[in-house]
Amino acid sequence: MRASASSIQDVFRSIQFPARKEQIIEQVRKQNASSDIIEDLQMLPDREYESADSLIQAIESSSQTAGGGGGKSQSFGGTGTGGSGGGGSSSGGGSQSFGGRGGT
Repeated sequence: MRASASSIQDVFRSIQFPARKEQIIEQVRKQNASSDIIEDLQMLPDREYESADSLIQAIESSSQTAGGGGGKSQSFGGTGTGGSGGGGSSSGGGSQSFGGRGGT
């Protein structure tokens, strides 16, 4: 969510619910709301929203799936020793070597 929750709540107080996405955007524009709020609304699914709370939840959910949350993290543990072409020794950490022949 780009806009703050308090600024969104202030803008949504005057909206008559239930309302469809386009109706909400139109009413928010008439209030001269910030471009962040309008952009947040434009990312929402086109459906009818029952209340300001349901609209805020949809915005929060949309922002989490749209750009947030980093990628996957993966670690490789174990103990080993590097051989020719391989990596150095590793003990229970996040090290992995590729290529070369295994050593002893």
